[in-house]
Amino acid sequence: MSYITIAITCYDCHSDQGTCNDGECEGVVCIKMETANKADDRRTIHKTCGDEAEEMSCQQSAFGSKWMSRCVCDTPFCNGDQALIDSGLEPSSAAPPAAHYTQFALLVAICVFVGASCSLILIATICVQFC
Repeated sequence: MSYITIAITCYDCHSDQGTCNDGECEGVVCIKMETANKADDRRTIHKTCGDEAEEMSCQQSAFGSKWMSRCVCDTPFCNGDQALIDSGLEPSSAAPPAAHYTQFALLVAICVFVGASCSLILIATICVQFC
């Protein structure tokens, strides 16, 4: 059994200067990947084609000072900046999401680790003195 796939034309470019909407490739889906460093606003954009069908979506994740986004769409040149905004896949501000929850979770994890470590040291000291 074979499936018929229709190739679409997408932007195919890479930029360390913020964005790009040039170059062309053909594939089953268009992809836009963006990496940003929230500390200095440096952004890297990579737009290309994908050879396998994927669900149309944008997935974003943040870790510390890094923010990453990967968008997949399936119409010609849909990985262009304005096309992703118009489709509702990408927010119009294109700003990295707030990392308050990520930083808070990291702070809580550190506090739990330090608290547990201190408790173990205290228990070990008591055992050495009285056991």
